[in-house]
Amino acid sequence: ELLRLQQLVNMAQHEERLFIILDEILKGTNSRDKLNGSRRFLQKLLTLPVAGLVATHDLELGELANTIPDNFFNRCFEITHTDDDIAYDYKLKPGISQNMNASILLEKMKLV
Repeated sequence: ELLRLQQLVNMAQHEERLFIILDEILKGTNSRDKLNGSRRFLQKLLTLPVAGLVATHDLELGELANTIPDNFFNRCFEITHTDDDIAYDYKLKPGISQNMNASILLEKMKLV
């Protein structure tokens, strides 16, 4: 994964503009290291001609939208749930998701 991120930085340094899509940066490490590394990597990208999307389940990483609001903003997918069903509308909404999907599904499947 680090080689892929290095390749992305190298490309960005030699391109006029680059659009990127990243999903769960640094997923192979512990939570604290993942957060710190992801935050620092995204701040590095701010120095390059890059725009893009970053998908994460890390709520703290979403705080970049508060600390650097000119460069980061949050969008999420929400679910609606009843006792019998969970529904996804797949519409991007502003902000950070307030639903705890895993907890809901664990309970629904009687795994907890």
